[in-house]
Amino acid sequence: MTDIFSDQKFEPCDVLVVEDELALAETIGQFLVRGGLRVRTAHGAASALRTASIAPPRVAIIDYHIPGMNGLDLAAKLRAELPTLQIILMSANNLHFDRKTLDSAGVKVFVNKPMPPGPLRQAVIRLLQA
Repeated sequence: MTDIFSDQKFEPCDVLVVEDELALAETIGQFLVRGGLRVRTAHGAASALRTASIAPPRVAIIDYHIPGMNGLDLAAKLRAELPTLQIILMSANNLHFDRKTLDSAGVKVFVNKPMPPGPLRQAVIRLLQA
């Protein structure tokens, strides 16, 4: 099996936003960029994995419903490859996960959408400082 996260040197980013709604991904990304953060966006699991291999993020904001796999599975896969990655999982559906399930995937914060951009940025900053 080929390790997509090879030892090559790539420029990291602060935040990877994984959201299938293009407009929402761009809105979140632009808001975080205005706060001085380096942001990459991806619109599904495959593009998130590729992007993370090129620009390893410190924090990932992942929507639960994305093409390719659910956000919880993507979180676990990213966290396995990037053990220090801090993860925020979000969903527009009223999903409820117990803390054990979230912890096993490496999810630090779960939020229901829509989440105001200010508190989302504050959560990202807290995780960047962790």
